Amino acid sequence: MDKKQALAKCMKICSVREYCVDDILKKLTNWEISDKNKTYIINYLISEKFIDNKRYTIAYIKDKFMFNKWGKIKIKYHLKQKHIENNIIENVINEVIDDNDYYNTVKNEIIKKSKSVKGKNDFEIKQKILRYMSSKGFETAIVFDVLNKTDTNLFDL
Repeated sequence: MDKKQALAKCMKICSVREYCVDDILKKLTNWEISDKNKTYIINYLISEKFIDNKRYTIAYIKDKFMFNKWGKIKIKYHLKQKHIENNIIENVINEVIDDNDYYNTVKNEIIKKSKSVKGKNDFEIKQKILRYMSSKGFETAIVFDVLNKTDTNLFDL
């Protein structure tokens, strides 16, 4: 595949959905495009607004939080794996995810999980829920806060 074909293909796929620079670089590498041409294509796509890491980050955070119910830790980790700059991640994650929505999501996920968790006692059940919530990328402090609320009778559901 030559430079023109690769650029046209990248423009087409970027017009359908959001991609970050890292995603496009991986595609170009798979298509065996030279480093010089990769640089040209990436710079062109950025200058013409086909790719924008901040716009990608906004879309990614919204999707993973709303649909996958991921916590901030897991979202940040996956964005870092895509070589998104830390300052973009930190700024966008705090803009996109409202603190009240985040807390309510933690609470709802705990309530949902508590219905299926079995244990010998409350401590064991809480430990299992904490491990589950950690795997979803939620901060331990917030999970503990929800688990220890006296108005939340998780184990009477």
